[in-house]
Amino acid sequence: MEALQNNQLSLIEATCLALIKQGATHGYDIAKRFHPDGDIGEVFTQTNPVVYRALKSLEAAQLVKSTDALGVRKQLKFALSVTEVGGQVLHSWLNTPATHIRDLRTEFLVKLHLRELVGMKQKKFISLQRDALSQVLSHLLADPSRSAVAMWRREQARAVARFLDELAGEELPASSNADREDTLRLSARNQLRAKVISVKHGGVLSTVKLELNPGQTMTATITREATDALALAPQTEVLGLCKATDVLVARR
Repeated sequence: MEALQNNQLSLIEATCLALIKQGATHGYDIAKRFHPDGDIGEVFTQTNPVVYRALKSLEAAQLVKSTDALGVRKQLKFALSVTEVGGQVLHSWLNTPATHIRDLRTEFLVKLHLRELVGMKQKKFISLQRDALSQVLSHLLADPSRSAVAMWRREQARAVARFLDELAGEELPASSNADREDTLRLSARNQLRAKVISVKHGGVLSTVKLELNPGQTMTATITREATDALALAPQTEVLGLCKATDVLVARR
């Protein structure tokens, strides 16, 4: 009980709690959502007995409560509802980003779906998730080892970074029309044409200084890998993409 109330919910328990909060009141209705053809089961599949055990744990921890209710055929059923403490625990869990890359496949995707169901805004949470994994990603990308495990982890880190960037609306997709190579489809606002003044490399990150107009400059911090991929060097013409907290760099 203490572990659950200290926001140490398992994924199955937290998901059940969110579904009850969203309006699911009966055990079987909740369990169906975890079937392969259910909205939760698409990402996180569980059997009925596992779901029922999770519901019992939630009730034992006083995060949900059950009341007698009549079913469709007048049979006695138990209707579930979230307690005040359960609502607080759920809100905290839904706002806590995953701490491991491996958890993005289930925990993060489930949280995104559940947040949408209960009407929570996503943009800030996605930003929190990126921040939570930034050091982990930097560490993996900086590993020079050529072992199969290290190479796999680097590729996984790159995929995660691209996924989170695209989810945040900052991906720079190539034009689908091969005959229009000079067309960039950008989602970030405040696009500014600039010229690279200097590039300073660190272990993982590079600092790129850009000149917009004579005497008007801005600085972008991007991965060294991105700097190399864009072949950035002094006098290179680029596009600076500004958002609230960052400057991104694109090149034709």
